[in-house]
Amino acid sequence: MENREVIDSKKLKTIFKYISTMANGDQIALMFKFSYSGMRLCNWYKLQIKDVLSQDNKVKDVIALTSEKNKGKDGVNYYLSDDVKQAIAEYIKDWDLTDRERYLFISQKTGKPYCKNSLTNLFHKIYSDLGIENCSTHCGRRNFITNLLVNGVDITSVKTLVGHKHIQTTSLYYNENPTLLKNIVNANKI
Repeated sequence: MENREVIDSKKLKTIFKYISTMANGDQIALMFKFSYSGMRLCNWYKLQIKDVLSQDNKVKDVIALTSEKNKGKDGVNYYLSDDVKQAIAEYIKDWDLTDRERYLFISQKTGKPYCKNSLTNLFHKIYSDLGIENCSTHCGRRNFITNLLVNGVDITSVKTLVGHKHIQTTSLYYNENPTLLKNIVNANKI
């Protein structure tokens, strides 16, 4: 696994403040919100209106993705926090919602959905500009998993929330995090 740094709330606020100064900051902020809510890049970069809104144009509680928008051959469900649901509603509030095929994230250069490499580079640039090294589009997902585990959410629930097939995969996010392991050791007072 790459960088295991956990982005604390102070750094996260700095990230979102920086994004708010960027062209298309609202779009980029929503991308980061999806990342920090546990989704993989392959799950959110080609989201469409039909994926996030119910037939009555309410933001869904759960985004149910088919295998075409997931890693591997299975579909996945992502539960959305009220914060992410509100961000989606705000982001699309002025859109014509009759085009259910419309993508949420469109490149200003091409007028088409972003490619994964462009988004990987964008995330890397933002982290780098802020002096946060070795972070990628996966950093938010790692943060989500780690924070849930640290806050006592059972590993089976976390596995389900992030669409892992095996608990062993989920446990890597916790067991291989040097900062968390140090905190565990320091909590044991002798």
